[in-house]
Order: sequence, then structure tokens, then C-alpha cells
Amino acid sequence: MAFFSMFGLKSQESAGSVFISYGDINPDKIRGYKYVIVESEHFSSFDVKRLKENNQVVLGYISLGEVSASRYYFESIKDKTLGKNKVWESYFLDLSDSDTKNAILGLIQKMDKKGFDGLFLDTVDTFSEWGPYPERGDILIEFLAKIKEQFPDFYLMQNAGLSLLPKSKKYINSVAIESVASDYSFEAKEYKIRKSHDFYQKLSMLKSVKSKHDLSIVLIEYADTQKLYNRIKHEIAPLKWDFFIGNIDLQGMPSFKK
Repeated sequence: MAFFSMFGLKSQESAGSVFISYGDINPDKIRGYKYVIVESEHFSSFDVKRLKENNQVVLGYISLGEVSASRYYFESIKDKTLGKNKVWESYFLDLSDSDTKNAILGLIQKMDKKGFDGLFLDTVDTFSEWGPYPERGDILIEFLAKIKEQFPDFYLMQNAGLSLLPKSKKYINSVAIESVASDYSFEAKEYKIRKSHDFYQKLSMLKSVKSKHDLSIVLIEYADTQKLYNRIKHEIAPLKWDFFIGNIDLQGMPSFKK
């Protein structure tokens, strides 16, 4: 299935239809994607316009469950956070706090003014049944409702947090899942393919999610070599789901060793 035929852009079978990078990249290098997910602070309104001219849906990254100390509004809410994630050196957000909500809404407003089509909602699994604060799931849902009320035309892509879908699905357009075919080890810093049994188990679960909630599925996979890239693509391309295969740091244009 080709899209953007008027621009002669890439087809979903021949390459991933999703681009993700949180680094500062020349927007002219990002072309031919269905979804582009970037860190909004690196891009001006002019940059976003260029991205939208050459791609279909441009989403700004936002973390709803955690905040890093480098985020511009961190100092204003650091005393309102719930605790520290020592793995990522970030802090868990209290979405019941008005200052925290206003800070996040302020960032979303900046993205709206720049012309972004919507948001990539990360770290929502902080409030899922597998996260550290599952009892705060309804607080997240209330905040999603507020986002959708203030930005009704925004496209919202939820990353993970599948247990929240029964309540979040009315506010989002699609759900992204990381490492279905790939299996990166942060401890060993090693890229791997997921074992077949685990892969098909995850696949069965995602097919059920897609059917039950009527949501588009986006796969986010990681590779460091062309061989691993090809193997991952071989596993997921037949699904006809949108996908991204890139490097784990998500800081530049994906590159793969021969």
C-alpha cells in the first residue's frame, strides 16, 4: 500500500512508515513518512512546516508519566513530583497537581502554535497496571480528556500502557508498542531478535488489542546492523502495520552496520 503517491514517497512494504528521533535533525532529511515523531523543542514553526510538506502526520514527543531534569519546566514542578526513576534519572509526574498539568499543557500549546499535528504520548505506562503508580490511572485518563478538550483536532498516539486502553481509547488515535520483534538488553547493551515464542505471544496480544479497541498499531523496533534490521523487517512487514526500526538512542537518522 503506497501513500503520498503524488510525492512519489516510499511504500510501507519497502521501508518503515514511521520516523522517530529526539535529536536536533535537519527537517529536510526527514521525508516520505506516514508518522514523524520528534522532540518539539528542536524545531521552529518553519521547520514543522517543512516536515508537514514532506510527511503525513507530524507528532511532538511528550512524556506524561515522567519528566527529565533537562526539561525547561522541571524547576517549577520538581517539588511536586512523586519520586525518582533511578534507571532513567527522571522524575515521576503527579498529574493531580495543577502546576504540573499547566506546565505540560503549556508545552502542548507551544507545539500547537508551531503547527504540530498532534502528540506522541510517552511514559503513560507509569500509570498502567504494570507501572509504579497503577492507582493513578484514572488521573491520567482525566488529563487525556482535558488535552483532547483543549486540542480537539490533535492526533494522539499512545505509547504502551495497554491496560489503560479501555478508558484511554476514546481520546487516542493509535497505540505504539516497542520491541515486539526486537529485544534490546539495556544491561548488556546488546541488540537481539526476540525469541519466536515470545514474539508470537506478543503478536497475538496486539492482534487482540487491535480487534477489541479498533485502534491502529504502530511497532517500534531496534537494530544496530543491517542483518538484524532485515530480520526484524521480515517478521513485521507482512503484518501491514506501520513500523519504525532504528537505533536505541533515538538521537539521529537510523544507521546500521554492514
